[in-house]
Order: sequence, then C-alpha cells, then structure tokens
Amino acid sequence: MSMTRSPDFLPVLSRGRHRTPVRGACFLEYTALLAGEAFSDAPACVDAELAAVLRHANDVLSDADRPRLVPLLGRAIGLVVPAVAAGRVRREAARRFTVAVGVPLSAEERRWTGGADVDRLFWSLMLEPVPVSTSAAWVDRLVERLDLLHGCFEEAVAELTVRRAPAAG
Repeated sequence: MSMTRSPDFLPVLSRGRHRTPVRGACFLEYTALLAGEAFSDAPACVDAELAAVLRHANDVLSDADRPRLVPLLGRAIGLVVPAVAAGRVRREAARRFTVAVGVPLSAEERRWTGGADVDRLFWSLMLEPVPVSTSAAWVDRLVERLDLLHGCFEEAVAELTVRRAPAAG
C-alpha cells in the first residue's frame, strides 16, 4: 500500500473544500495529509459521522477562530471501524457524549442517536445545558465539545473493537 507524499509545507487551515494544499486545507483535508492519505475532505482514517461534525465545525468558525482547531489535528486519525461495527461505535460515542454534556435526550434525539446521526446530535446540544452569552464563549464551548466528542469516540472505538486474547491452553 503506497502512501501519498506529504507536501513540503503545511497548508493554512481554512473554510471549505480545496483542490490542492497550496490553496489551504479544511480540517479533514489536513487530517488526510497527516495520515498519509490522498488530499480529501473525506479521509478513510476518520469515521464518517465524526468527520461530518469536524467538517461542519471547520466551516462555521471564522478565520480568526479556526486555528483553535489545530490542537485537535491528527487526533481523529484511526477513529474508524469496519462498517459492521460503525453503528454500534457511533451510538456508544453519542451516548457517552450526551452523558458527558449532562443533557437528557428528547425522544427525537434518541431517534437520531439510534441512527447514529452524531453531527445532528452534536449541533443540537451546542446550546445545552444553557445558551452561552457571547460568540467567544460559543467558540470556547465548540472547541471543548469537539475535544469531548473525540474522547467519546476514542473510548467507544477502544471498547467496542478490543479483541480478546486467545486463552492460554
């Protein structure tokens, strides 16, 4: 399996999709480069639902606030599981995230998490448990929640994909 050569420079983290890293990179395009994948906003090394949240976050942040995502770069690499386990991992990550935020799910939100719509759940909880009063506080919450969501995915992937060692015999 060959890896794509990384560019000789680091692209600027910016909004939207880009044709080449010379013109900048969104969070996921940057992640693809760090993982050694082809330049794409849908890297194979990141779960599609987590990628949707990250893509959305990248695009809602201003150019001035987007660098706050830099500490999260690379953290999503490897947070992907085979399709047969993806639904379980997403549901477990969503459950952990909701518990950590401390907001009971409505019937409609339970339906989203049942279908593992993590992006929709994440954004529905951005104003919970109480709305924030400034845009700076909203950006702080967004970055904190992205960090929390990564942790929930890391735990769910680890828990649901651990293979038991064969019994000694």
